[in-house]
Amino acid sequence: MKKTAEVIIIGGGISGCTIAYNLSKENVDTVLVEKGSLASGATGRSGSMIWNIWGTDPDKELAKLGLSSTRKFAELEEELGYDIEYTPSDYLTIVTPEEEEHYRKAMAITQKNLGLHIEYLKPDEIKKIAPYIDVDNNPVVGAYHLCNHRINAGANPFYTVEALITNAKRAGAKIYTDTEVTDIEVENGKIEGILTTKGKIKTHTVINAAGAWSSDVAKMAGIKIPTMPYRDEAFVTEPLMHLPYLAERGDIWWRQEKNGQIIAGEETHIIRKPEYNAAASLGPLQRPIHTIQQYIPQLGNVNILRHWGGFEDVTPDKLPIVGEVDELKGLILACGCDGFGFSFSQAHGKLITDLIVRQEKSKVMEYFNLRRFARKYREYTGRWYDWP
Repeated sequence: MKKTAEVIIIGGGISGCTIAYNLSKENVDTVLVEKGSLASGATGRSGSMIWNIWGTDPDKELAKLGLSSTRKFAELEEELGYDIEYTPSDYLTIVTPEEEEHYRKAMAITQKNLGLHIEYLKPDEIKKIAPYIDVDNNPVVGAYHLCNHRINAGANPFYTVEALITNAKRAGAKIYTDTEVTDIEVENGKIEGILTTKGKIKTHTVINAAGAWSSDVAKMAGIKIPTMPYRDEAFVTEPLMHLPYLAERGDIWWRQEKNGQIIAGEETHIIRKPEYNAAASLGPLQRPIHTIQQYIPQLGNVNILRHWGGFEDVTPDKLPIVGEVDELKGLILACGCDGFGFSFSQAHGKLITDLIVRQEKSKVMEYFNLRRFARKYREYTGRWYDWP
């Protein structure tokens, strides 16, 4: 193991691996430390969806950054020289009567912020392009569709991480798996190094990309951050014929992979307590299964091959924490991505690399900084959400 490094990244998920790749390209002496195997946390247990969730945010720079991340993914296979099973998906977001006003406003903001064209389809128009979506027996008043842009996609999380790390190693990065960080050394208000189960590495810059364990890592440096681990679950079906359009609905997420399998789940952390339990159970899968069958009846007899439990790293405002920590020189955060860490990872890589290599602090990085949270949030030990 190396004794010194310019930068140490803690966490071998998609964000940590992307940052390692970007820094190594800039000839930064980079070490990545992962307590398990690469992609063994949230990344390998995610839907690995690539989409822009910031289109309805009033901050234009934030929306544009989200779009830049999705665009970068579209170029990643060619850049890395690796098949990561990048697969564009076309979605129709189904609108019910009580949601119509909300969605029309969201469409207008998205078009304004991102400069993308969105069309609103009536039920009869949905039937023409996707006759398998049942709009007759469901309360559907329409759907909106983003035109002429592959803003929705997916990729194989394991292939993506492998491709990033392979290229990072070629550029000189050192990767240590099965190596747990046990402490972060701090002296006179700055980082001095880390202690691991395999030895000590001296450094003045540590990037916390530990996902669900980010708050635990921050505590080693004496810093409290408002991130909490919430369990999530997903399932994968047998391979199916290609569906030109998927029916997106509420908090149910799903996508079709390159091999035809459908991977799906539900945003469930608002009804759960923070925990590290990744055990899978069939109960939470009933609603997404029912919703998919409801809108695409022909999927009613599809076999489910496997399902799993995973983690989401959640903040009070459900937005990431990115950037330097005011109280401790040398600690940089890249965590708190809720269920969108995979999608946001390419933006993470650029933001952190620009900060370290070029000392650039963009407007969006200030927007995501830890200082946006009041002290009460950073000291709070309960749940962020009040739902039962």
